[in-house]
Amino acid sequence: MHPTPIIIASMVIFAAPSLLDAQDKELSSGSTYIHPSTDRFTNFRFISPLPAPFVNAYPKRKQLGDQYLDFFGVIAIVGETKKQRVDMRRLTHALMGLIDNDQDGLPDDEHLWNKWKEKVNDENRLVLYVTEEKAKYKSFDGASPSVYHQGWSSFRDGERLHLSNIQEELFHFLQRYFWEMEYPEAFGLDRNPRSIAHQAAVKAVRSKHYVYDQNCISHSGCLVPEFFFCAMTDVMKGWQGDGFDAPGQSEWRLKGNRAAIRRNYPDMMEMILTMQKQGKLPQKWPSFFLIKNRGIRRSSTKNN
Repeated sequence: MHPTPIIIASMVIFAAPSLLDAQDKELSSGSTYIHPSTDRFTNFRFISPLPAPFVNAYPKRKQLGDQYLDFFGVIAIVGETKKQRVDMRRLTHALMGLIDNDQDGLPDDEHLWNKWKEKVNDENRLVLYVTEEKAKYKSFDGASPSVYHQGWSSFRDGERLHLSNIQEELFHFLQRYFWEMEYPEAFGLDRNPRSIAHQAAVKAVRSKHYVYDQNCISHSGCLVPEFFFCAMTDVMKGWQGDGFDAPGQSEWRLKGNRAAIRRNYPDMMEMILTMQKQGKLPQKWPSFFLIKNRGIRRSSTKNN
């Protein structure tokens, strides 16, 4: 056999990832995080149209779009069109950065994720959804059962999706659908006695450390994850870079004051530190990491 076709094929296979990266560089803006050990979480093979078993389990899903990416057999990442693939990849990497915080290619809380893998099917699969504009994913709000569990838009108010927005909503997602259920004493809502995070959130409102929309603070499902996220922007390293200005000082009065958080919320801080040591909570925001990519070490707070 003549060697030329083999050489050409090898060149195409080698070049494809580079071409894909180049497209991502052109289309993304703001910060990006690239997880170094992706193989066990996803193969980044986008399926279009949406798989029949996924749609048949709940026909309204066919209105979501035509891009599907499997994450660890537990989560379906769905995009409106091919244009959303860039942001689908970005949030997939950020999700890996939160659940595989030590970057060894395995979820830090293996028991939790293996438990989910055993019980998930096309009907109860969790859905992360990316659209062109916010109005598209918001149009499904109120649908029962839920068509998606967390949504983003590639463009909002004329700006592209920031890594900070991705990480905040993923953090809410993990808390509401994983940590609250698996660790009720730490995160559960409307328990008696209240969970540690719920107690801290109520105290934060009472002490005016956390000042937010009245509709939110009167509803535990909004109050607890919103407050906990604000606290963790200071407790976890790496909430920094382009677009990382939220929460504001007027909303989170202890912004930047970790000593005051520790002093005012000792039970919550002890809970956080213990769960971080056990691998149940991330220790760093994915934007923090210095990553290796093709032998070049660079800060992930720069464009990729």
